[in-house]
Amino acid sequence: MNVQHEVVGVGEFDSHPDQSFIADLKKQMREFSCCRSSTIQSFITTDKIYNGENHGESRSYVICDSKRKLLGFFTLGITAIEWNTVENSSAWQALPKKKKKHLGNYLRTNAGYIGIYTIGELARKDGVKSEDLPGKVILMFALRSILKASKIAGGRFVLVDSRRTVFDSLYHEAGFMEVGTKESPNKGEDEQFVISLLPLENVAGLL
Repeated sequence: MNVQHEVVGVGEFDSHPDQSFIADLKKQMREFSCCRSSTIQSFITTDKIYNGENHGESRSYVICDSKRKLLGFFTLGITAIEWNTVENSSAWQALPKKKKKHLGNYLRTNAGYIGIYTIGELARKDGVKSEDLPGKVILMFALRSILKASKIAGGRFVLVDSRRTVFDSLYHEAGFMEVGTKESPNKGEDEQFVISLLPLENVAGLL
């Protein structure tokens, strides 16, 4: 079954021509459930998602089907990572010398850190089937938006923190390299999250 998707930026809500749709969409956002991550659920169901927009910290996009039922969402932003962390990772070390030189050439650092795009949140609503909104489709929407931004502002990489299982099944399949690990953002959860990186020059070949 081929589901048609509509992507709406949260920052576009006030100017959207169909405010009745936006009112219903906001209601669906407040009722969004994601049992896999309390952090994701808290972000979209509270003012956190709007605070990110209002203060310029992030840009969030919701994904609906042709009946304007909310299926999932993703959030983009800017962060920083210590370049030594990337260079010392086994994935980076495994790259051909010529590739490493190319990706790191003329790289601008600030106190050892580089600015980097990030996909802060990426989720499908509980109860939505993967065939109705595959994780790969959400990722492609996110990467397409980042690629557009990079054509205006520059940038070389996109970073994601994710569960190991999600990294293996989604991000690694898309070409992300594991460059580190971190504690889970979800309270009471011991599972480590994978920090992974994708060169933006690889994005065009995925879309």
